[in-house]
Amino acid sequence: MSNRPEEGAAGEQRYGQQTARPDVPAQPGAPAGPPPMQGPPTQGPPMQGPPMQQGEPTWQQGPMGPTRLGAPMMITESETRVTGRRVVQYIVDYILAGIVPAIAYWLFNRGSGTLHGIGWVLATVIALAAYFIYWVSIPYAYGGQTFGMKLLRLRVISKDGGKASMPQLFIRGILLIIDTLIFGLVGLITMVCSRYRQRIGDHAASTIVVSAEYGPQI
Repeated sequence: MSNRPEEGAAGEQRYGQQTARPDVPAQPGAPAGPPPMQGPPTQGPPMQGPPMQQGEPTWQQGPMGPTRLGAPMMITESETRVTGRRVVQYIVDYILAGIVPAIAYWLFNRGSGTLHGIGWVLATVIALAAYFIYWVSIPYAYGGQTFGMKLLRLRVISKDGGKASMPQLFIRGILLIIDTLIFGLVGLITMVCSRYRQRIGDHAASTIVVSAEYGPQI
């Protein structure tokens, strides 16, 4: 006997499975068709935060205080227009920084011969230590401010807007000796002719002096 009716029934069953619509529920007892084809999920536009304005860096609290995130951002020139206050600040700081060395030389630089030489060396060591503490350690520990800067509301920072590092402050402090030549005219002329009011030590250390109100209190 021929099996054509059975082949026809099987063909209709396959045809029913292929033409089943995904939006029509399957009838009870009917063979389940293939799962409907689904396209890739649509994606909306990426979420964007508010645009960052120039001159407003992003800060994050770190182990050494607030640190700036993202690409380096240059300080605006208006933030460095504090030359008048810097002149007064240097006068105040030089008086304060010279107290300890003056006392040391007065106490130890006496006598004659070998005793005088030992006293002079000891006074010099004390003077150098006081110089380093005043111009490097104190600004590093107190947000880029010496006592004179605190009084005149100034502070020194890195040129990229972050906290000035110990090497930067050290270079800046050493070259202060050159900036104060000819009663400070070397440093003053360099600042006036500089775009960001930087003296020689600031140029070498990549630091600038701004108002104390700039940015977070680092």
